[in-house]
Amino acid sequence: MYVDLHCHLLPGIDDGARDLAQSLAMARIAVADGIRTTVVTPHHLNGVYVNRANDIQAALVSLREALIAEGIALKVLPGCELHLVPELPDQLANGEAMTLANKGKAVLVELPVHTVPMGSEHILEQILSQGLTPIIAHPERNSQLRQDPEILAEWVAMGCLGQITAQSCTGQFGPQVKESARDMVSRGLIHIIASDAHRDRRRVPEISGGEAAVRRWTNRQTAELLARVFPQRLAEGDTVETGLLMDALPRRRVSWWRQLVG
Repeated sequence: MYVDLHCHLLPGIDDGARDLAQSLAMARIAVADGIRTTVVTPHHLNGVYVNRANDIQAALVSLREALIAEGIALKVLPGCELHLVPELPDQLANGEAMTLANKGKAVLVELPVHTVPMGSEHILEQILSQGLTPIIAHPERNSQLRQDPEILAEWVAMGCLGQITAQSCTGQFGPQVKESARDMVSRGLIHIIASDAHRDRRRVPEISGGEAAVRRWTNRQTAELLARVFPQRLAEGDTVETGLLMDALPRRRVSWWRQLVG
């Protein structure tokens, strides 16, 4: 069974599900793929959408009621995809920005599509200083991180986690993104597979294909950590033991990490 930590399931709140009917259709797809818990993650502070913690909680109540009425066995938890902007640490500190599953332990953060803005590392350091773990959303889809994955490696060494999109692993975002996903996974820079679903067609809430790809690239133990074990722990507000991943990965692929952390 899967826990999906990144899914735009709430209707009419961002560029995800347009309405409740589409949210329910997405939920059915998720359940059919083996997803039993979904953290809803609408965009916040990306220059287009503002979704404060209280608004997300209120919208989630209606979605839960609809899922029960339709007999869809999907547990939904609050969350947010937070744009990495200077005001984010303050909003996290005052409770305006939502943490992952509202547990106050981890935050899902996103970058622009093509760049890593100046000051990003400083913002991540501020978030870490609050006792929160930043989870970098879909780094394989960021042009600059694809070209220079050492940036992501430095963030992981600081204490951040990486999350890839399942469809990146299966090629829906193109061969360059797929290869980047494979490289980041093989180097131990990725800790979570999630759907980042937006619709009930094409961008759908499925994780199984991503898990299968990671299993082919590495091994079964690594795939299970990324697709099942670590997402479950984060949804429950627990920490991720990154050493488990380093031990699971084929050793020849993580020698760089051993050198980095001494």
